Amino acid sequence: MTKTQIAAALSIAIGSLASSAFAQTPTAPAPAPAAPAAAPAAAPAPVTAAQRTAIKELLDTTKTRDNLARTFQAMSASLPQQMAQAMNARIEQAAISPEQKQKVRESMNQPFTEAVKEGTSIVTDPKLVDQAVDKLYPIYAKHFTLDELKQLNAFYKSPLGSKSLNEMPQIINETMQTGVSLFQPKLAALIDKTVKTQIDTVTAAKK
Repeated sequence: MTKTQIAAALSIAIGSLASSAFAQTPTAPAPAPAAPAAAPAAAPAPVTAAQRTAIKELLDTTKTRDNLARTFQAMSASLPQQMAQAMNARIEQAAISPEQKQKVRESMNQPFTEAVKEGTSIVTDPKLVDQAVDKLYPIYAKHFTLDELKQLNAFYKSPLGSKSLNEMPQIINETMQTGVSLFQPKLAALIDKTVKTQIDTVTAAKK
């Protein structure tokens, strides 16, 4: 990662912290009374051999392993921004002086680069995909009976089921784009209105 990329990633988090510095620090609320401890969750029922076979067939048919690997790979692209925000939050919460916080931030280039590299290795580790797939067996067994799993396998191996697997990612993408097109203009108008109000307030005060 280049210094430019590091600076860009850190600037996102630092910028949000700097913005909050202009606001008056609110008084910390009184601590809420401790909530009663939640009852431990019941252990999932064991997955039978027949269920495991049917679930494995379904996961193979739907290419779940490949999809998870691509998902984790895509997630790794946003790690620098996410880790920068998290690290800045930790620094801001630390019981040290503002000057010390600034010195910590100024010394973060190399540690940040190394941490992002290690974080990327964690997220893209093939073993993580194996672990995630293994966790799916009790989840599928909880939501589908053995007969339903067999029906799902039959459907996804049919021409229509195969087509649905191929088309669904594009359908989801187009659905997301439609949603964005609906709220994006409203958000843009809200941002313009808010910024204009503050600019008008500041310029009026100078007059």
